[in-house]
Amino acid sequence: MEKLTARARYLIAGAVLSLLMAGPFVAIALYAWAEGTLEHRAIFTHYFQQLFPLGVLLTVFALAFGFAILNGLFRAYVTGMAVTAEQLTVMLSSNRDLRVDVLGPPELRAVIGAMNRLADQRDHKIDEVEARIAAQRSMYQALCDRSAGASVLDRPLDSLVYTAFDTETTGLQPGNGDEIIQIGALRVSAGHIDADHAFEALVDPQRPISPESEMIHGISDEQVRGKPTIKQVLPEFYDFCVDTVLLGHNVAFDMRFLQLKEESVRVVFRQPVIDTLLLSAVAYPNQPHHSLEASMALLGVEIEHRHSAYSDAVATAQVFLKLVPLLEARGIITLGQAIAASQKTPYARLAY
Repeated sequence: MEKLTARARYLIAGAVLSLLMAGPFVAIALYAWAEGTLEHRAIFTHYFQQLFPLGVLLTVFALAFGFAILNGLFRAYVTGMAVTAEQLTVMLSSNRDLRVDVLGPPELRAVIGAMNRLADQRDHKIDEVEARIAAQRSMYQALCDRSAGASVLDRPLDSLVYTAFDTETTGLQPGNGDEIIQIGALRVSAGHIDADHAFEALVDPQRPISPESEMIHGISDEQVRGKPTIKQVLPEFYDFCVDTVLLGHNVAFDMRFLQLKEESVRVVFRQPVIDTLLLSAVAYPNQPHHSLEASMALLGVEIEHRHSAYSDAVATAQVFLKLVPLLEARGIITLGQAIAASQKTPYARLAY
């Protein structure tokens, strides 16, 4: 029955309706004829001949009236539902602008209205997500765009001067008011770490540190209260790292915090930026994890005290120096090649 067309099911329903309407009367008449005596049959035949035209007329009228009702219901519900289903399929799959006309019986109008409202909600969500994606453009891609014209892109990785740095923050949401509470950095040049050329500062965020973040870095509100604010610290860090390549692990996160302060502090970090998380993904494309801990374990880097900004900057520098020969073995020699390879990794699409 499910394989039949709506028209075929309609004709079958009409035939069944006719049988149900006329069948009982015909059956009773035949039964009475079969059970009656000759006298009864003669009387039945006499009255039947007199009433036959009226019976035929009433039967035809009843059938016509029944078919009219059935046809109206068929058009209103079956045909209406079929047309609505086709329109809904188009609306929900390929034409976002289409809306189904609210026509037909009350039940069908209620269904169409509900589907139109669902389509409106769907479009609102799609627009919301697309707007969020546009706003949260990849931070690393934006950093690459900033440094696309840098003069050092053609220089070998081991010939450049880097500032390996890290930040600790009140939380993980730079766009929702979280602030930097510590910056740690050191110089890397000529393939070596220059620990004598270092930068470390606590920052008063002027807002509470979240308990979750304090559990990671161990810095409390009391330790940063009264320390210089970011307006004082950031220009000092800028002077420390100017004319060097910035180096960090998941550096887009740290750079997001810095760039949110550029306008108010009036310093802009325009130098090239390179990320050891992305470089690790380039050197070890089949490795499932590229956190700083995973990269350290993979490359045999050991640091006694972790999760302060300076110690993480030291770990990042050591991971980078271990990655350079691995990248060279893959034909990635220059800074520009390293940035281009980094952009192709899935992690480069992260936004903060």
